[in-house]
Amino acid sequence: MKPEDYYHSIKLIPEITIEKGKLFHVETWIEEDKYKSSIYLNLKRITFQGSESSPKFDNDKLYFIRNEETKSSLLEAQLYGEPKVIFTFSGKISKYEFHNKGILVIAEENTDKTLPFRAEKIKYRFDSRGLLRARQSLYLFDGKDLRKLVTGNFDVTDLATNGSRVVISATKDGDDYGLGNLYEVNIETGELNRITKEDGTVQAIAMNSEGKIAFLGHRKGLTPWASLEIMLPEEGKSYICGKTCGNKVLTDLFDGIKDKIVFEKDLILSLGQEGGTSHIYQISDNKVDKVTSGNIMVRGFDYSNGELAYFYSTPEKPVILKYRDIEYDPNPNVKGYTPEKIVINSNGMEVEGWNIVRDPNAPTILFIHGGPHMAYGYGYFIEFQFFVDNGFNVIYANPRGSQGYGEEFAKACVGDWGGKDFEDLINFVNTVKEKYGLKGKFGVTGGSYGGFMTNWVVAKTNIFSAAISERSISNLISMCGTSDIGFWFNAIESGITDPWSTEGIEKLMKMSPIYYVKNVKTPTMLIHGEEDYRCPIEQAEQFYVALKMQGVPTTLVRYQGDSHEHARRGKPKNMIDRLKTKLEWFSKYLL
Repeated sequence: MKPEDYYHSIKLIPEITIEKGKLFHVETWIEEDKYKSSIYLNLKRITFQGSESSPKFDNDKLYFIRNEETKSSLLEAQLYGEPKVIFTFSGKISKYEFHNKGILVIAEENTDKTLPFRAEKIKYRFDSRGLLRARQSLYLFDGKDLRKLVTGNFDVTDLATNGSRVVISATKDGDDYGLGNLYEVNIETGELNRITKEDGTVQAIAMNSEGKIAFLGHRKGLTPWASLEIMLPEEGKSYICGKTCGNKVLTDLFDGIKDKIVFEKDLILSLGQEGGTSHIYQISDNKVDKVTSGNIMVRGFDYSNGELAYFYSTPEKPVILKYRDIEYDPNPNVKGYTPEKIVINSNGMEVEGWNIVRDPNAPTILFIHGGPHMAYGYGYFIEFQFFVDNGFNVIYANPRGSQGYGEEFAKACVGDWGGKDFEDLINFVNTVKEKYGLKGKFGVTGGSYGGFMTNWVVAKTNIFSAAISERSISNLISMCGTSDIGFWFNAIESGITDPWSTEGIEKLMKMSPIYYVKNVKTPTMLIHGEEDYRCPIEQAEQFYVALKMQGVPTTLVRYQGDSHEHARRGKPKNMIDRLKTKLEWFSKYLL
């Protein structure tokens, strides 16, 4: 199969909702180099323009968002009837909820990107958004006018209401550092009353009919490794689902799924992660119970009036929808390879990994995930299937620092990037090589922190015959000033307090792959999105120039218009070219 076949042949499910016994879901796919989406009712397609999402059913009417390049519209329709536009917004609508005073909307308005921009905060640009000329604000549509209710030089990130009380999450008091809090909103004046006391993160919020609130996040300040909890801030309660609430298991599917929790009566439902799996958990009577089971990665769900619907991924299947006795597969002709799990002991810690080895004489590619506090697991990976189909073995693992094994394990790489996490990966490679008698050459690839580690690997060992480093990190010092989060993230992850102190600069430099670039002999390709604000393209440029000056075989591939998400949600033609380009490089040096 050609690279484009892997993208054009699958449909994904990013949203699901149950409304009054009716099952709505959204399917998304790639067509003519564009992302398309439509809404389905009880598995039957009911919208056809190809840009519909966020279905809700209220007062016997269907509501949904239609997104176009420069505007978004909220529409309503009788089921199977012709929809009509309620209002159109010059920008992007990300969420809406019904209130007894109208419709509450979170949206970000368009601005003129050709005008000069003046930065006055540390956080003035953000990945996938660019320069922050506008922020996500809360609006109220009263049936006639769309009124801005909450706005400022911060983002409103989520919204919950029972029709009367309104609570939002926003970065108002911690915007530079991406810290979020909960605020109650006065619907008349827009005045905010902060609910949460300590600083932390908020990934999703929910409210029951009585006005009680819960959120997915933590109150541990700047701690990227922290396990997420379900927290009830007004009751002082918190719960853990699995090893962490939410889901940090990675995939390269292009569905763009958002975090979600449900709060109905006294029952709360959330995803929770344990190792490479994610499942639905329910919280009731101060107890946490696991609802789903098996080696799957639950991606999304909804719950209403005692009914549960959810969709999940497996290494063999991109997505399966489960509701009542229905098990719906939008990709019946897609069947991926089943990996074998292997657990090793590395420097006193158990490290979980997987492999798809079809031929011990074939070359093998080690994949390294990003984060570092993310994880591989039981989700479908387009890239894994592609390389196995093209004659390569694929291996991947969760070294210390990965999420899903407890907070101590996740924190174990902090201050030690390239230390024992690097040793975990090398020990994993050696174990797999010996166990399966692998005789072919080895390659290595990874993105973000995985790109950092790929750069580190080729600077520290010559056991790999080729490398591809994507959206990578090569210089932790320069990244502090060029990344949207680098000024705080690099410091915390490096175990220092001040990245600009003499001691801080010295440690950051010695933790940077560029410091050891003279050791590199491995042919190394660098792939980067031009609009990556998380790990800016200057990181790849530095490593590329250094390798070129030393005569190391290298190529720098730059994708126009792509952000840090270029491998998951980049321009479709770029994602297709990326697989083709990676195959050519690994074929040249490994086959």
